[in-house]
Amino acid sequence: MATDAHKSDFITSSRQAARDLWNAYQQLLQYQAEWNAQDYTNTIEPDDFEGENAGLTVGNMSAVVFDTTNAIAADMAAGHATNVTNLL
Repeated sequence: MATDAHKSDFITSSRQAARDLWNAYQQLLQYQAEWNAQDYTNTIEPDDFEGENAGLTVGNMSAVVFDTTNAIAADMAAGHATNVTNLL
């Protein structure tokens, strides 16, 4: 039986998206550890936000590194880690 190319591409693309999601989640967990080890809450200065980072704040950064990552971690712990890793 011939494979439907569109469906095959969909499966491949979905698996790549799952890999990208998993890798981004793992990287954000690493950033939490670095943030704590380097005390970025107290050591990143406003002047550190220049160029493409201009206009951001420590609060913007910590919201993603901690709040968003922790929300993702809760979803992963609720069974979604299994769902995602099944496609890796």
